[in-house]
Parts: sequence; C-alpha cells; structure tokens
Amino acid sequence: QVQDIEFTQIEMKVIEGLKVGNECLHKMHQVMSIEEVERIIGETQDAVEYQRQIDELLAGSLTEEDEDAILEELNAITQEQLELPEVPSEPLPEKIPGMSSL
Repeated sequence: QVQDIEFTQIEMKVIEGLKVGNECLHKMHQVMSIEEVERIIGETQDAVEYQRQIDELLAGSLTEEDEDAILEELNAITQEQLELPEVPSEPLPEKIPGMSSL
C-alpha cells in the first residue's frame, strides 16, 4: 500500500507538470500564431538559399551556361561606345601664380 501511495504522489507531480506545461504552451500560442511561425520559417529558408547561391558564386562553381552568359554580358559591356568628356588640349601651366611649390 505504501508503494501505491508513492506511485500516486508521482502521478500527481507528473499531472501537475503537464498542467503547467499546457498553460505555458497556451500562453505561447497566444503570442505566436502558426502563420507567424510559417512566415519566419519561410524567411529563414529564403535566406539560407540566398546564402547558398552566394557561396556557390564565391566558390567558383558556375556552370558552363553561367560562364557563357557572364562572358556574353561582359562582351556587350566592353563593346558599348562610351561617351567620354572632352579633354583640354592646352598645356598645364608650370607654376600657378600665388601658389608655393611643395
């Protein structure tokens, strides 16, 4: 009979622990909704995927198609005619009046 009483006391402690745990979970659920958790998980997955893409680029693991596209874009950029400003053709003065030499 002593064992039954001890076992019942243990059961009561377990049930009290479950009760406290359920109350905590209920409070947490009021603070954070499933939609909020899904949004956070989605943002985290997006950030991980973005970082993976950056890591691949930095590691130089470009496919041949990627390299071809990059080279094609580089060629297009270097073939463009850039309009540069006019450069003065007059020679620079040897000394500027009022300035001391360094």
